[in-house]
Amino acid sequence: MRKLSKLIAVCTLAGICSAAQAKLEVPAIEDLPKLSVNSAETTACPRIQNAFTRAHYKIVNLDDEFADKVINQLLKMLDYNRNIYTASDVAEIRANKSRILDALKQCDMSYPFELYNASLEKRYLKYDYFLQGIKSDIDVESDDVVQLDRRKQDFPADIEHKQHLWKSELKNEFINQVLNGKTPEQAKERIRKRYEAALMRLAQANPDDAFSVFQNAFANSIDPHTSYLSPADTKSFEEDMYLSLEGIGAVLSAEDENTVIVSIIPGSPAEKSKQLKPKDRIIAVHQEDGTVDDIIGWRLTDVVKKIKGPKGSKVTLDIERPDGTSVKNLSVTLVREKVRLQEREAKAEIKTADDGSKIGVLSIKSFYSNLSQDIARELTKLESDKSVKAVVIDLRNNGGGLLPEAVNSTGLFINAGPVVVVRDPLGNQLVQRSQDEKMKYKGPLVVLINGLSASSSEIMAAALRDYGRALLVGSNTFGKGTVQQSRPLARPYDFIEQELGTINYTIAKFYRINGGSTQLKGVAPDIALPSMVDDTEFGERNEPNALEWDEIGAVKYVPYLNINAFLPSLKQKHEARIANDPVFKSIAEELEKYRKVKNEPDLTVNLEKRRQMQKDDDAFTLKNINVRLKAMGKDPVKSVKDLPDDFEYEDFLLTETLNIASDYADLVNGSVKKIEDGRIAANQPIFTQYAPPLENKKLAE
Repeated sequence: MRKLSKLIAVCTLAGICSAAQAKLEVPAIEDLPKLSVNSAETTACPRIQNAFTRAHYKIVNLDDEFADKVINQLLKMLDYNRNIYTASDVAEIRANKSRILDALKQCDMSYPFELYNASLEKRYLKYDYFLQGIKSDIDVESDDVVQLDRRKQDFPADIEHKQHLWKSELKNEFINQVLNGKTPEQAKERIRKRYEAALMRLAQANPDDAFSVFQNAFANSIDPHTSYLSPADTKSFEEDMYLSLEGIGAVLSAEDENTVIVSIIPGSPAEKSKQLKPKDRIIAVHQEDGTVDDIIGWRLTDVVKKIKGPKGSKVTLDIERPDGTSVKNLSVTLVREKVRLQEREAKAEIKTADDGSKIGVLSIKSFYSNLSQDIARELTKLESDKSVKAVVIDLRNNGGGLLPEAVNSTGLFINAGPVVVVRDPLGNQLVQRSQDEKMKYKGPLVVLINGLSASSSEIMAAALRDYGRALLVGSNTFGKGTVQQSRPLARPYDFIEQELGTINYTIAKFYRINGGSTQLKGVAPDIALPSMVDDTEFGERNEPNALEWDEIGAVKYVPYLNINAFLPSLKQKHEARIANDPVFKSIAEELEKYRKVKNEPDLTVNLEKRRQMQKDDDAFTLKNINVRLKAMGKDPVKSVKDLPDDFEYEDFLLTETLNIASDYADLVNGSVKKIEDGRIAANQPIFTQYAPPLENKKLAE
């Protein structure tokens, strides 16, 4: 139940950053370090290899095919957007496959370090090209284009092609600054500071950086949740896990030169700000004393150190957010504080469906220790109101947590029985069961999921659906059905002073009680709602080398209801409600437009054309904003800028889920009344025991 991304860091721990810092000179290319492997890494390497090849869930053969995967991962890490290496550079790397295999098998790290040192020089040339480019006028009147996402494009044919890509990228960066209100001079100054800082960071590269890149290329070639953490990364991770949670509460990853927000921690300053989103790029960090760090090109651990800080202090993040055909710039000021556990607790409240029915909504943000006790407490509150017709469990954006809590929480809605199966590499299967003989809540149940519902969320949703205990509404879940183990590389009998770091690797898979895995495919809803999360970006299915979906034999369990029997009627009512609903139309239009723009291979770097595109984007956004404001009974705004960044729209997806829950309760209760033998009274909670086969048959009819 570990993290969902590769090299990540959680910015939560208190850490005082030095305000005073000596001014560094911009280095020359000759000043770049020539890195070589150190003694600690020489010790760590064979231990990493041994664990990954012998203890991983997946069989790992260090052969030519695997070396190709490692090379692909190396290129992704060293040249994420394919504009640093030329096609001939890549051909040379592939020709050295045998040296990659030597590094994998025999821990001969000479070639990986050569590659990393060369990549520093190549990246230096790019940054320097930008700095030279802003010294003269930037032509934004020609009809050039930029390729924003080159991950699936060919590597540039030669140096001239590469420099052409850089020129277009520089134009795009300049245009983005101008479109966000900067004068041409201010735009150039911002770019200058950004890439001078990036050059300085290149000169501070250390052996850990080179070693981490190769070992994570090795790890990610096995699966996306296997990783190596350097000693510095390990220290940061352990502090965040075991000490006081103070900071902003954001999970970050490194993508090329950028630091990107992966997710927001429930109950954190980042979440409460309502301004930060996954995929936001952090480009600068401002401290209270006025210190500003442009963090383009920084290593992730150094970014984290700048964002962390003592409770009560402020930090301001400069954010770039892809927004249609342009990039939106905003600054978000956060007060670092301890992540209060009460902000993460499961909460229940009673809401009203459109037909006036009372529906209980139980929001679960993560699977933390003692979650099941909190859920039981909240269910007691809901049960005290006899008018509550059904309960909705909201698992949207819940990335998971503790497996025992997933099992115990599911057990509140079923009688004792199996919840999930865990399978190890040898094929041994362990059935995790709820031991509670009496379910806490016995009424109609709906679970709301989306593309960021992962791991424990998927276990709970899948089990409740397999039992016929809950209707699933929303969008397909993330698809993380694997278990990771963390192990330090140091051993008690080591006689070395250096830290060695930590490895995380996959040791098991989860399976539903019906036999299917939650891995890769995730959990599908019975009734789909428009997704607010682009499933072409988020989800295990988009990760290279993700473990495959498979299935095992189902375990013995007895379903409560045949929910499939209710679906035609529920879908008909749902589709009739949203057919002409302007808000649902606007949500679908936004996602369609986003995907269309994202899938366009080129974007013009003609300033006037971009101004018009921005104007069109703003008009489209304004129209949809006012559609939602009207539905909320609020006055329209005249400009996108008139709406505060932290404005909260009504949760229209939840509103429709309440309506579906009301319809579902009516159908379930209507079916119960048809039971002839009287073993389940017409107006009593229907889930008092495992439904015998006869009752299942009649309920299905």
